[in-house]
Amino acid sequence: MLFSKYKKQFRILLGVVFIVILIGLGSVAAYFVRYSATNEQVCAQCHPEHIEMWRNSNGHPAEMTRCFECHSRGLKIVPKNLNIFKHLRDQFIPPEYYADDELTSHRCLECHEDVLDLGYEIKKEVIKFTHRYHFEEGLDCVDCHRTAAHEYMTGSSNRPTVLECLECHRKEFEGPPKNQKCLNCHKVMLAPGKTR
Repeated sequence: MLFSKYKKQFRILLGVVFIVILIGLGSVAAYFVRYSATNEQVCAQCHPEHIEMWRNSNGHPAEMTRCFECHSRGLKIVPKNLNIFKHLRDQFIPPEYYADDELTSHRCLECHEDVLDLGYEIKKEVIKFTHRYHFEEGLDCVDCHRTAAHEYMTGSSNRPTVLECLECHRKEFEGPPKNQKCLNCHKVMLAPGKTR
């Protein structure tokens, strides 16, 4: 009899308790998402070798980018860092690797979208180059710019070296230059053997 008298108040109290619990859980989840997106130590637990390279990156220094900005799918309406939950789930049922070239290139183009709109881009006043052609041929950003965030190689540039270009373009460079082949890539003729 007493319970039925206070049934309405009990439901209200139960609703308030439920809302408080939801707010508490939401706050904890929001804190975890923020922490995981801004603290590289979360990623360092599994990838410790990458942290120092990323911190010292010339192209994407730690104070400007976070791991999840490049290594998550990210949705326009949902912050990229919410993908930590998917990442944790995928540790048990991994459907794909988050550093795959296609995914990473897609993320590159979100910040560097203008590279596909450029015509021939002049590099170092010597090289002619177009990103669009290389994309149309099926290359991804990381095929040439693998060191863009993780400085695996020494040097101050994330641009590919001539040797890396030769991996695909060797036939064009075999033997002595004929018919001004140098000008296919070079804006100016250099003396034989001279490099910059």
